[in-house]
Amino acid sequence: MRNPRHILLALTIVLIWGVNFVAIGYALDGFPPILLAALRFGLTGLAAFFVPRPKEVRWYWAAGISAFMFFGQYVLLFTGMAHGMPDGLSSLVLQCQAPFTVLLAAVLIGERTGVRQLLGIAAAVAGLAVIGSGRGGAVPLGSLLLVIGAGASWALGSICNRKAGATNGFALMVWASLYAAPPLAIASLLTDGPHRIADSVTHLRLSPVLGLLYVVGLSTFVGLGAWIALISKYPASAVAPYTLGVPPIGMLAAAVVNGERMNALELIGAAVVLVGLVAIVWPRRATTAKSPTPPNPSPATAKVEGTVAAAT
Repeated sequence: MRNPRHILLALTIVLIWGVNFVAIGYALDGFPPILLAALRFGLTGLAAFFVPRPKEVRWYWAAGISAFMFFGQYVLLFTGMAHGMPDGLSSLVLQCQAPFTVLLAAVLIGERTGVRQLLGIAAAVAGLAVIGSGRGGAVPLGSLLLVIGAGASWALGSICNRKAGATNGFALMVWASLYAAPPLAIASLLTDGPHRIADSVTHLRLSPVLGLLYVVGLSTFVGLGAWIALISKYPASAVAPYTLGVPPIGMLAAAVVNGERMNALELIGAAVVLVGLVAIVWPRRATTAKSPTPPNPSPATAKVEGTVAAAT
């Protein structure tokens, strides 16, 4: 991904999603986890009244995005956070989706990954491990596994998204949200129960509502919509590693807002993650030759160069 505007967009997503974990924590104080997921995508799906359905997308790829990226990821993530996973640590563990995505993209759709990108991913994953080792062992194992499962589900959804080939990523996000909302509502009714749902809806408090609005407005409409647009345009292995920048921001936001302190290991790990992210996103140096070259390339050369640029 070499377009500066797209790189800036990816980094904006990282910032929004880093702060998003604090917003989720506030939202979960007032809404059961699966109901929160249902509200998130139900409200997002309302935009389908104004956004045309992406007719070029096969129904099974849209269903895969709904099932894995929306239903699976957020049921597992919200449930894990509601049962003991701290906001900052959740932002860290969820980024296991990046190596999952690169691996699945290589195995399922044959995408190739450059050496420097692999080294950057390895450095970022090492940084995540350093951060995790500094968090202590007070987190329930089941909650930890739920968030890891959320990362794997996100990776599968990213592969479906890549194969969908949508020309309008925002429209795909809106309609996939609409498809995900009814199953989430049914799951919430079966797991949360009518009484708990009614209690959370009739006893609204400001901080959970603001958290929900952040999750819907910024994290979903802006962040997820832009993510789907980027991963529809570029190989999954080129976009997914950017989210390795989410944990340092998420942990910093949790420290500032919730008082979650970052120790020395966490700070070192966050720095290593950022080094890995820089290695992943830094533009590749164009090959230069000292031999004389005509100022205007031939049409055949221009066509090849244009094809290479479009593929990177």
